[in-house]
Amino acid sequence: MPFFHRDTIFGPLTFIPVERMHPTLRLVTLLSSAIALGACADTRESPSLTAPRDAERSTSGASSPGAVYAMTNDKTVNEINVFARGADGRLSPMGSFSTGGQGSGTFENSANGLILGEQSPNNLNGGNKFLYATNAGSNSITVFRTVHDGLELVDVEPSGGDHPISVTVHANLLYVLNGGKTNCSGGAPTISGFRIRSGGELEPIPGSTRPVSGGSNSGCAQISFTPSGDVLVVTQRQADVIDTYVVDRGTGLTSGPIVNQTTGMGPFGFTFTQRGQLLTTENFGAVPLQGGAASYDVRRDGTLVPLGPTTRNGRSDTCWIVNTDDGKFAFTTNFQSGDISSFRVDSDGTLTLLNPIAAVIGVGASDQTFSGNSKFLYARNAIEGTISVFEVGKDGSLLRIQDIVAVPPGGAAIGVAAK
Repeated sequence: MPFFHRDTIFGPLTFIPVERMHPTLRLVTLLSSAIALGACADTRESPSLTAPRDAERSTSGASSPGAVYAMTNDKTVNEINVFARGADGRLSPMGSFSTGGQGSGTFENSANGLILGEQSPNNLNGGNKFLYATNAGSNSITVFRTVHDGLELVDVEPSGGDHPISVTVHANLLYVLNGGKTNCSGGAPTISGFRIRSGGELEPIPGSTRPVSGGSNSGCAQISFTPSGDVLVVTQRQADVIDTYVVDRGTGLTSGPIVNQTTGMGPFGFTFTQRGQLLTTENFGAVPLQGGAASYDVRRDGTLVPLGPTTRNGRSDTCWIVNTDDGKFAFTTNFQSGDISSFRVDSDGTLTLLNPIAAVIGVGASDQTFSGNSKFLYARNAIEGTISVFEVGKDGSLLRIQDIVAVPPGGAAIGVAAK
């Protein structure tokens, strides 16, 4: 039987005061905030929000072609809310499952706090047997086994550092990014490695803990293996550099960090193409209308080679990015301007802006993920607690098909994964 925690009941959406929003929002003027909110009010569709009423098993769970997982990051009991994914991409609630740890209870400027199998963040190798969650408030990592009616708890292990915010998996290796303190600012961020046993249990790798180059001013956001598993990448939005670590696949240990300069400013979330090219967002300190994305070749020695200048999208606070399985399109979420931008990805890894506002989901646009075939895109709004569901067109357009309340509103929730 799955590890089941409690019924989940959500109330109506409420206004979130500025002091509880994404930290970078407090860097902009009241005028720019008003413009962003005004644009949201003028252009956003009126979704029919569906709130999970309880945590009973969905009647369609066993026959559903997939599932979507959303983490609460609750400071008392961190939980994963599970939704059955229908053939049409729509979601229906299945239940809530405790991680056995605590979240931070505040929004984290991070990506990959929750991943499925080898989803880092694109599930390039199709693994979906295990779900991995970070517990920033209790300094631990949780492993679940995915089952037809939800999740089964497998293991909860200390993360090897303070305040884990991002995790990545390749084959039987797992690495976690410990931010030190909230938003990876003011602490001593590190990375630590684990072996994954056949049953999903984690075994720490002695001597695997390495520093992040930016230290207390890092602003580290995400850790991920390259598709080959030979290099680990860590972005640092405040230090404005990208660290890489060369992985010894035999011992699981890494060398580094190798500090790479960026083409723009403020690297945050990132992903990879099937060819191994790195695609990363750049939020430019959340300065209004200055967001963008950049691409790099990743050498085996850990050095990054820019594939061109930053491609600006003219939006604000560009932080998360995903790439379709066929590699043709990328989508970024822009937290402050509250929307999604679309890009064409050429075979050489270069980016071309397609639509700066491919969809609007409101201020708080954050983590996003694809269904296994990239037919559907799931994007979270951290402030409102919703997941917006889109069908991805062959031309890279987005068709909105649902908005569903995933967690209580308030701005603390992070992490989404799908299969």
